[in-house]
Amino acid sequence: MAADVQTNTPDPLYDLVGTLYHALKQAAAAQRHSADADQGRDAELAALFRDVREQSLDLASRCKTLLARRLGTSASDTLHTRVDEASKESFPASDAPAY
Repeated sequence: MAADVQTNTPDPLYDLVGTLYHALKQAAAAQRHSADADQGRDAELAALFRDVREQSLDLASRCKTLLARRLGTSASDTLHTRVDEASKESFPASDAPAY
């Protein structure tokens, strides 16, 4: 578990977000590696990288589902509502909301 540096307190949600980030980063890297292997005509290696990408995306999806469940629907709804309202207020201005 990751810990808050100042309090040395475990933070499981931080760990979950970090795992989600790294799974998505791994999926993107595996996609690039697969394209490189395809370009080098190495079908076996390209297939391996495609498998890595699929597994990483599956893990990312599981992380997203668990994160949404842990944060609860109301937290997610509140965030979306704030963003939607700010977007409507700033439209058609070229600057994004100040969040």
